Amino acid sequence: MLTDVQAREAVARCWGAVLEALPDARWEQPTRCAGWTLLDLARHGAWGTSMEADALRRSRVGAAGSGEGAEPVGDGPEVLAALRTSVAALVAELDRAAELGGTVEIPFGAIPTPFALQVFTMEAGVHADDVLAALGRDEPFGPDVVTATAVVLAAVFPALAATAPDEGTVVGLTGPTVDLRFGVVDGAWQAVDLPPNTLVQGESDTAVLRFALGRTGVDDPALTVDTGARAFKMWFPGP
Repeated sequence: MLTDVQAREAVARCWGAVLEALPDARWEQPTRCAGWTLLDLARHGAWGTSMEADALRRSRVGAAGSGEGAEPVGDGPEVLAALRTSVAALVAELDRAAELGGTVEIPFGAIPTPFALQVFTMEAGVHADDVLAALGRDEPFGPDVVTATAVVLAAVFPALAATAPDEGTVVGLTGPTVDLRFGVVDGAWQAVDLPPNTLVQGESDTAVLRFALGRTGVDDPALTVDTGARAFKMWFPGP
């Protein structure tokens, strides 16, 4: 799990890459997020980072309620300006992470502060990857984004599961450092420490996590997906 300092560095770097890439982009460029253009993704990023900044501020000052985000309207330059402002606010709050309370409340509920920092890092890393991919750039996740994303998925995937196959199914997602395992125990998915009997194996951690997050599919040449694991995104359709 990342420290607050590591999370701050990762968030600043990833959203910084987005802010650097977007000014020269075509705003109508499609992204791998179904139905979203770069403009849609930038609007979502502005909402998400403003929500995260507000959630951290509330935790820091002891204010009740969930963080609230603002989704900008207007054209690309206006949305980019809003995103730049909200990213700066988020990084400024992360600079004061030592002052945070024990929980951070986001629209999905109150979560422990250390876990919130992993979530915010994952969001920054994955959406930066979405933007760069739309611009034809294939760059691996940083080790900090890999760590945060693996922590988040291990916790949330069982809660997001849509269906469960046969009792005793254990699916593994493995890369050079990533080793996520989910098993069906008493009819429900759980994070487990059991040998997998169906496997998604990647040449890189980035390839494995992109697949888990629905950014790529079973035809990704960087993956080996056995027959059983081809149902993975039916079992876990989110996030």
